[in-house]
Amino acid sequence: MDRLIGLDTKWCGKHLIHLEEVDSTNEYLKKGDFPNGTAVIADRQTAGKGRSGKNWSGAPAGQALYLSVLFHSMKIGDMGLLPLLCALAAVRSLGEGTLIKWPNDIVLDQKKICGILCESRIQGGKVLAVCGLGINLSQPASFFVQNDLPHATSLLAATGRSLSVPEAAARLLNALEPILEQYKQEGFSAFRQEYCSRCITLGRQVQVVLEEKTVQSQAVSIAQDGSLVCKKDGETFEIRAGEASVRGLYGYV
Repeated sequence: MDRLIGLDTKWCGKHLIHLEEVDSTNEYLKKGDFPNGTAVIADRQTAGKGRSGKNWSGAPAGQALYLSVLFHSMKIGDMGLLPLLCALAAVRSLGEGTLIKWPNDIVLDQKKICGILCESRIQGGKVLAVCGLGINLSQPASFFVQNDLPHATSLLAATGRSLSVPEAAARLLNALEPILEQYKQEGFSAFRQEYCSRCITLGRQVQVVLEEKTVQSQAVSIAQDGSLVCKKDGETFEIRAGEASVRGLYGYV
């Protein structure tokens, strides 16, 4: 896989690295010296991880997309919003029926189909950002039963249709580049309404799980900095991604 058929970008994914196996596509990019927009796709990840260090269960080669992209031009202040922007790119690329569980899990048929992890490091006084996405494409429903993943699904299991790894990667990168370019010019305000309309968390009673306590509240909106705005007993408060986890009262969403 030296190129992606259907890729229509100026810089995002133009430098493509395909690996048969790697510990983590995010770690691979963080350790190297690569051009802006470099994308890494792996057939298998042996140590993929999600938010809060959670393990990302591996699928047989060709049944899931493991992709990370490197960005040179991000600022520290962008890192809180980058996961939300990548989530928008994911739902645009996967199409009808896909929704976002705040801040950046992609949900289809009430189950997780895509996980996103954005990380950064400082190099030469500049911020290098890496965004990793794992999308379940063609695992059968039995895969999730056998691996005890009741809250996960794949495009095939949920809809009966699927995408190949190269197709899914090209769609994702084609969606991501214009979002990031518009964000640089207009900020998150250009995407806030669209994000809210695709966010399955809003309007629901949720549990905000802090380190030592769980608070029940209603998720009402998304703030300009990407925080989740919640309401409890007539008072509103904001939760930033990474400070707490948010889950539904009666299941994953």
